[in-house]
Amino acid sequence: MKKGLKKVLAILLGTVMTASLFAGCGSSGTGNSSAGTTEAAAEASGDASTEAAGTESAGDGEQAAASDIDISEHVDLKMYLVGDKPEGFDDVYAKVNEILEEKLNCSISVDWLSWAEHDTKYSLLFSSGEDFDLIFTASSWCHFEQTVALGGFKALDQEFIQTYAPGVWEMLPEVAWTQAAVNGSIYMVPANYVEVTPDVLAIRGDLIEEYGYEDIASWDDLISFYRDCAANGIYGNAVGAASIYWLWFQQMGYNVVGGAPSNGELVLYNTQDPDDVSLQYILDWDAFSEFCHLMKELADAGCWPSDVLSSTHDRQDGLLNGTGASMVWNPGSCQTYANQANAEHPDWNVNIYNIMPDIKYGSTKYINGGLAININSKNPERAMMVLNEFATNQDLQDLTQLGIEGVNWEPVGEDQYQVIEGAAYTTSNNWGWRNQDLMRTEYQENPTAVDTKVTELNEYLLANVREEHILDGLSFDSTPVSTQFAAVEAAMGTYFDPLVNGLVDDVDASLEQFRSAMEAAGIQDILDEMQSQVDALVASNG
Repeated sequence: MKKGLKKVLAILLGTVMTASLFAGCGSSGTGNSSAGTTEAAAEASGDASTEAAGTESAGDGEQAAASDIDISEHVDLKMYLVGDKPEGFDDVYAKVNEILEEKLNCSISVDWLSWAEHDTKYSLLFSSGEDFDLIFTASSWCHFEQTVALGGFKALDQEFIQTYAPGVWEMLPEVAWTQAAVNGSIYMVPANYVEVTPDVLAIRGDLIEEYGYEDIASWDDLISFYRDCAANGIYGNAVGAASIYWLWFQQMGYNVVGGAPSNGELVLYNTQDPDDVSLQYILDWDAFSEFCHLMKELADAGCWPSDVLSSTHDRQDGLLNGTGASMVWNPGSCQTYANQANAEHPDWNVNIYNIMPDIKYGSTKYINGGLAININSKNPERAMMVLNEFATNQDLQDLTQLGIEGVNWEPVGEDQYQVIEGAAYTTSNNWGWRNQDLMRTEYQENPTAVDTKVTELNEYLLANVREEHILDGLSFDSTPVSTQFAAVEAAMGTYFDPLVNGLVDDVDASLEQFRSAMEAAGIQDILDEMQSQVDALVASNG
């Protein structure tokens, strides 16, 4: 199955990513105010790929140089991951540290930024000067561009990567390094992993049947279902409408612009038309006003709790504890929690539903997940060596993805695994160093209905990848407007979150207040800078 996956990904990358590679797209300076910086970044990553192309002959020498690095002084590293600490994590990382102690004379401890708090706490780690070494990051949704602009990540030059992470250097293709570069410097080591991951829903099938639906296959179906849930005393989505907002614009064919304020949520683009390079600021869009009015109706009807703005629940909690009828996430996460809900409540018949069957998607960028080194790390070299082990060591891939062999999972054949009943190790902790060449695929002797649905969905998505859009590669560099950017971000929680959750008294008045706050914060300067960077990107691609 692993070889089959690699063939699929090779086809996917050949058709989807190559355009970005030769066009110089990605976050390598595409957010800069001149085409020159884009070219500089492309040149930097091009040099990298030239070296990487020769690693078959030079690799032994680089590995030998790495083995000569002085690691006689023991160091204790600290890493931040996004998510919630899973059960059994300490036991797994005790095994991880046994390997790191033996190979690199170091250990690593992990602190967590929960899903509910990472938006507010991530930047504080850097502004407060906290002492740590590695941190998970991702373009658009997990603070990559913003932290680069703040100067929080260490810039990684070619020599540094080749010296301390030669295996990673050989592993990643040119386009990955291109995407990870801003203004010609690399600020993240991306995971060797790409996929097609639209947002889908895990929904209780017993309620779908009870309320008389044959399927939930469109936005209108979902909204009607949520109304019926509320009328019957259950929340449609127990954690509010933040994730529904993403469903709304995705089902219209739009996506966020990488690096735009608030994880890109303020500025969208039309993914379905490669010739449309316009930016859609949501407060200049009648459709956003209509969305906010609809969310107000749903909130008033009781489709989610009235206290969601202060809630610390994760998006799966409502589905699992029975207070909510659905959850929104990517197919893999929905699969995990749908299976868990069904194991605990077989009569719920939870399954996966795609309300956007006619929309085609692009693949994720390599920088959809990766690790960065804190600019204040006291041991950046050892941190980079640990990252290299995480990404290229089969034992560490197995441990951090699956848990302890014989406790959490058992191998099946050469490249598959089977979960030991009742002992699954469910975590997102390895997103920053997933390696599709080493990851095992799950053996499913008796796949559930959920497993079958997700397999079919993934096959469909991979077979229907949309045409590359030039703005897929845009990753906005906010440095020229950093003051305005910070002011906009600070005002977002006051106005955006209540509006998209329908928790305002007067939608039109709140929209006007939101618009005024954004103007006062300098949103027009940001939009002008974004347009300038779009123009430079388009010009550089002829």
